[in-house]
Amino acid sequence: MKDIEAEMLALRAKTNRNRRDFLRTEVDTCFIAVQRAHFELSLGNTMEAQKELEVASRGAEVITHFLGEAPEQLPVIEAKLSELRGALERLTAEIDTAGR
Repeated sequence: MKDIEAEMLALRAKTNRNRRDFLRTEVDTCFIAVQRAHFELSLGNTMEAQKELEVASRGAEVITHFLGEAPEQLPVIEAKLSELRGALERLTAEIDTAGR
């Protein structure tokens, strides 16, 4: 019985590590999408910038979902998510302005 408990604890720890790694990667990917959107805007490609905004916005939703499932606090990721939301708001405004 101890072996099963130890294995379950190890699997939970691995799941938590994987979740943290996934969230870090997802945040980084979203910021790359935001940067790409800015690049596309600089080229006048509003439609492509909008696509990148949608990708990053969906990523923020995914991050929010999985953060809610995390058993531990992840303050670094929460801070980056907050920063990402601000970047998404600014990007949305830029795309709206460029689309006029």
